[in-house]
Amino acid sequence: MTSKEIENKSMGVKSSTIFTLAAGVVLGGLCFAGLQKAPIAHAQTKLTPFTPRTISMSDTDDMAGLEKTDKATTDLVEFVEPGVVHIISSSRPQMDIMGHQIVNGGEGSGVVYRPDGYILTNDHVVGGFDKVTVVFADGHQLPGTVIRASDMDLAVVKVDAKDLPTLPFADSSKVKSGQFAMAVGSPFGLDNTVTFGHISALGRTNTIRDERLNMYRNYPDLIQTDTPINMGNSGGPLVNVHGEVVGINTAIYSQTGNYNGIGFAIPSNTATLIADKLIETGKVQRGALGLQPRTLEAYKAKEMGIDGGAVVDVVVNGTPAAMAGIKKDDVIVRVGNVAIKSETDVRDSMLHYSPGETVDIEVIRDKDHKTIHVTLTSQDKLPQPRDAAPQPNRDVDPFKDFQVPGFGDQQNGVKPDRSGSAEKKTGNAQFGVTVTDITAALREQFHIPNDVQGAVIMSVLPGSAADSISLQVGDVIQELGGKTVDGAASLKDAMAGRKWGETCTVKFGRFGDHTSMTSSIPFNF
Repeated sequence: MTSKEIENKSMGVKSSTIFTLAAGVVLGGLCFAGLQKAPIAHAQTKLTPFTPRTISMSDTDDMAGLEKTDKATTDLVEFVEPGVVHIISSSRPQMDIMGHQIVNGGEGSGVVYRPDGYILTNDHVVGGFDKVTVVFADGHQLPGTVIRASDMDLAVVKVDAKDLPTLPFADSSKVKSGQFAMAVGSPFGLDNTVTFGHISALGRTNTIRDERLNMYRNYPDLIQTDTPINMGNSGGPLVNVHGEVVGINTAIYSQTGNYNGIGFAIPSNTATLIADKLIETGKVQRGALGLQPRTLEAYKAKEMGIDGGAVVDVVVNGTPAAMAGIKKDDVIVRVGNVAIKSETDVRDSMLHYSPGETVDIEVIRDKDHKTIHVTLTSQDKLPQPRDAAPQPNRDVDPFKDFQVPGFGDQQNGVKPDRSGSAEKKTGNAQFGVTVTDITAALREQFHIPNDVQGAVIMSVLPGSAADSISLQVGDVIQELGGKTVDGAASLKDAMAGRKWGETCTVKFGRFGDHTSMTSSIPFNF
């Protein structure tokens, strides 16, 4: 597995905490160290004879309650286990520069989604491998064909089978923090491993890097759990007391690469929606509005007399939303036939509609309900944010400092040189960032104080000047070369006329929940 240390938000120094995709990996051979018994020394002190005793309960009702709980959990495991599979992925061996053979493969888990041979799992478990084998709970194995939704980190594996035992899926919108949770999977290749815990939190957002596939994926709505999840649990189910799947186990937050008390799962509603699309059409197409939603606060929803909604924080000029007349601070309550109670509902609603379709969007504006007709576009046709440098390739993700290992070689914290060419650069220098103006939503997301002005970094080009001084997404550029920066346009002005090889100083702020820092750093273009 690969890893990279996340920069400390408060001081800009390295820490050892990483986000890790919870899938096992094989790179070459595995070694096991045997344990040797230590010599036994005879104690000279006379020991008191041991008297065995049994544990007894003063109240027989207490013991009956424990036995009932014990049976309930074992019954739950027996119900769930047949619907969970162990997935082994591999690629053809390759040779390194020294002529050594490298075996690239991994192990993960999956859920039997349909009895006619469809298995649901994570894309990082099966995507890009030459061979995928599904091992069922009863031991039989079948080769699988992969259908991918790589940007969503979900995939369906089709095997030639019928009458497979499936697991029911819950409505993840009804999941609550504190509820019981159980994970079943194959951590470290150990089939049918069962762990117990709870739902810790909902709506977690993160961006995680898959080193093996050289890509990042954005996870806008993860379920957080304290149920132990380790390498190899990826793709397996997180289930409730009824044996229903509430999420697909995907990642962990860890200092070691192993379980550290915090795991994440993709909600079942998202997983089933993607799975159905993949099975029906072989791909996932989604429409795009061109706006940035935010979940309406509960107290505001109560004041408005609605169950929930999504506030429009940003409407990008030239997009379908802007051209149709959707405005900032509109509260979206319906997209087509999809009721909207959160920002995630807005994103998921786009999976129901394709580019070019016209959809009715109901909003509340100044207490009045309005229906707006919007003709959707595709994500790649949306206008990009204003920037101070060319937009990097989408496969080179802007959120590089939240690097998370998938499959691949360890980087050991060393930044790779991705500048592309060793030739002397000519023309105007590029800083290597994509920025945007500060909005209320960005202040909340990156904890930017109200009195701070500047341009918010939305992406950093690997190998660039900005990358060389470890700038990261969410940092606020306040000065460049002695010129004040109060937004994206002024950063572009500050860059005007600068040449490659020139030395410059950037002043930026980095902010967290409880700490913040402002620093001025010299660098070379």
